[in-house]
Amino acid sequence: MAMRGVGAIGVAMACLTLAACGDRAGSKTEASSAEAIAAALDICEGEGAQGAFARNVCENRQLAAIDGQIREALVAESANVSDAGAQMLVQNQTRWREAARVSCGLLDAETAPTLEQQSCLEQQFRARLEDAQHAVQEVGGYTFQRMELVDAAPVTAQIAEASGLGDSAPVAIVRDIRFPRIDGQQTAAIQRFNDIVARQPQRSLSDATNEVVDYQIVFAGPELISVRFISSEDTLGAAHPNNSVNAVTVLMSEGRELTASDVFRADSGWEDFLTRRAVASITRDFADYAFNPPERDVRETATKPHLWLVSDSGLTVLFPPYSFGGPHALGGTEVTIPWAELREYLNPAAPAPIRPSA
Repeated sequence: MAMRGVGAIGVAMACLTLAACGDRAGSKTEASSAEAIAAALDICEGEGAQGAFARNVCENRQLAAIDGQIREALVAESANVSDAGAQMLVQNQTRWREAARVSCGLLDAETAPTLEQQSCLEQQFRARLEDAQHAVQEVGGYTFQRMELVDAAPVTAQIAEASGLGDSAPVAIVRDIRFPRIDGQQTAAIQRFNDIVARQPQRSLSDATNEVVDYQIVFAGPELISVRFISSEDTLGAAHPNNSVNAVTVLMSEGRELTASDVFRADSGWEDFLTRRAVASITRDFADYAFNPPERDVRETATKPHLWLVSDSGLTVLFPPYSFGGPHALGGTEVTIPWAELREYLNPAAPAPIRPSA
């Protein structure tokens, strides 16, 4: 399963990393028409009608109906993307369906699901329907398509025993990694953005760790795009998941990530201001816990550009768990500072929306 996953990642990533895919990625032809995509997604009667699991889904009235709704949603989304984007929608759905089968305990595709497995599949398919309706976003003049690297592998008796969970272990390890891809004509700037934000698995499925990565487009404009990434690693038998958050903000004209000098004037004292402002905000937010964040810990985090989100309203500093001196029970937090409060520290040549107004 893990080896198949690596191969599928390679296929899915091909047009994100090869300049040769540029022209094709921007095209829209009959290959991505509603009829063609519907046939490719149809596991009951179309081109996708293959395999024992597909037959099991189609013979189940409830699952078949939800799968049909998913197909309709993805066909609608495919109208907004290129040929390459439409094919990726099909690949993502095929891969997701296989992972759903394994994660619900159907390790043998030939076997009909039990009532418990049937309930699991219905929950997964309903959640997928919600996802399918938002596979493509139009933000700031860009078309963002959600890329998905989804896999599942069964938890063997050996893994269950090693985790200390025994019979209480889940039936599968799941990897669900998502990141945005700008569709359409693949200019040099867009290709650089796609390369920078692409996520890869950090764990093998054999590591007995569920790995989940999701994202949010916080700002998109001609000069920069800012993306929030939320990640979680949950190792079987661990006391709790390891959750984290980070930002990726790309300067589109230069094809690189945002640095501190892009935002602030050197020697302006911005580090001290961010630290004081964040300490005050965190202290206020956690007043019920009588928690006062150590200034040194806050400063170390607040001054790292990979923890800065840029929006129209201001700069948001992300504080993942443990990053501000608090115990795990406090989780993470964030502090948003309006641009007006930062005006005296900002670089006059900063990209919009950071650039101070006249």
